[in-house]
Amino acid sequence: MSPSWAALWRTVTRFEADKLTPFLALRNSVGVVLPLVAGALSGNVLTSVVVATGALNVAFSDGHGPYSQRARRMLTACGLVAFAVFLGPTIGHSGLAAVLVSALWAFAAGMLVAVGTAAADVGTISTVTLVVFATRPTTPGRAALAGLLALCGGLFQTGLSLAMWRLRRYQPERRVLGALFAEIAQTAASSAEATAAPPASSHIVQAHEALAGLSRDYSVEGERHRALLNQAERLRLSVLAIDRLRQRMQRYPAAEGDAALLTQYLQTTSTVLQAISGTLLSGKMPRDTGATLEGVRRMAEPLRTVDAHDARRGAMQADALVQMDALSGQLRAATDLAEHATPHGSDEFARREAQQPAMLRLSGHLATLRANLTLSSTAFR
Repeated sequence: MSPSWAALWRTVTRFEADKLTPFLALRNSVGVVLPLVAGALSGNVLTSVVVATGALNVAFSDGHGPYSQRARRMLTACGLVAFAVFLGPTIGHSGLAAVLVSALWAFAAGMLVAVGTAAADVGTISTVTLVVFATRPTTPGRAALAGLLALCGGLFQTGLSLAMWRLRRYQPERRVLGALFAEIAQTAASSAEATAAPPASSHIVQAHEALAGLSRDYSVEGERHRALLNQAERLRLSVLAIDRLRQRMQRYPAAEGDAALLTQYLQTTSTVLQAISGTLLSGKMPRDTGATLEGVRRMAEPLRTVDAHDARRGAMQADALVQMDALSGQLRAATDLAEHATPHGSDEFARREAQQPAMLRLSGHLATLRANLTLSSTAFR
């Protein structure tokens, strides 16, 4: 078998287990099956089929992303699918009208690729819905009723997807941030090539997209998750800077001992980053994280005595010390943020806040109002 055919065969037969989402499949199945069961029990099979069709088409826009983004995406799909169910039977009486409208709809759906894959998927599903329902022309009144039924099915599917919003409001964001910190931990544990693309770039882009819905969330929790993303970006830069210094030291015989110290330092840093990732994903901070953080801080002590006889080594030691001190502080901040981002940590933080005087609380409304009683405040002006 030629290499090209072998590569094609590997692509065709590759099984990506991480793409399987049983809970999502179960949730979408419930949204489709329940209307069918209700219709069969009540004797309104055709009505239930239209409702289930709306639920099925909207299910394609479901996912595990942040709830705010998921809600906008699924509600948009509800509107487009319902309108397609109404428009299809209405234009089905005229073959020319059906062809022209379907062509324009398909063109618009194709242009949605420029917006993103989620928008393109919604456009594709609505196009298929329009073409299918155009094969069964009917009166505008019946078409409007069918569109309303499809809208109800889509809203039912959306409700199932968003049912846990209040209970697990920030879980999707924590999941993305946890994956980002795990990737940075892997970067710290392995040496990155200077000619390769910066590691964790795709994870940072995904995190920015996931947290975009929190741009108007000014609660303590929203600020905490944005701060975690900020610390993750800083940590990645610090890890890369220390890794570059380690590689420079490895090429200089007099600094081989310092390079070994930086290697151990990055390995310990990777352990702390993995603990942060595990905290965001599981909601539990390992008990020995505090001791590991203190060990990270102490590992920089040997470099505080700069080699005054070797200017080159001394300069690298000074640079490494600055980066290590910065990274140690970033790790402490990220650890504290991650611990309080979990449901248990958030409740514990709220209890401590309640014990503070009203004017000293981060979420104190009186303090916020008092701080805005100035002409520099847009709210006051």
